[in-house]
Amino acid sequence: MGHERFDRTVYASVSDFTGALAKWLVKQSPYTVPINLSACVEKFDKKVRKVFSFDKNDITQIALLGLTETVYSVLEKIPEIASLNIPLSGHTGNIFVSRVSSGPENPDDNFIDIMAVAQNITCEFAQREDAEAWLDREKATV
Repeated sequence: MGHERFDRTVYASVSDFTGALAKWLVKQSPYTVPINLSACVEKFDKKVRKVFSFDKNDITQIALLGLTETVYSVLEKIPEIASLNIPLSGHTGNIFVSRVSSGPENPDDNFIDIMAVAQNITCEFAQREDAEAWLDREKATV
């Protein structure tokens, strides 16, 4: 059993998926623009269209429970995205990061955690639904 916040279905468009991917790749990247961002988004678009059944308006209804695992399985099959999970420096050891440190001094020692990207995409949909529900309640009281 999951958290009640995720025990629901939501509507999402193809661009909701690709926009969330681009947002979280950029936010989690040690660089201003992640390597191959365009290719990552384009290939994700193609794969998402095969995994989910979108209507003629590119909208689908998705269950939030299990979405992280589904998105992760798509992400890990895209070589350009999977490569972001490996530090450019080839560094494989542990790197100390404290709450006062923003990460490794050399950005090439950093990487994008692909599972975290998948989790954040799921949270993106949940947060949007939460915000829409709150706004609907506000409209009803006006």
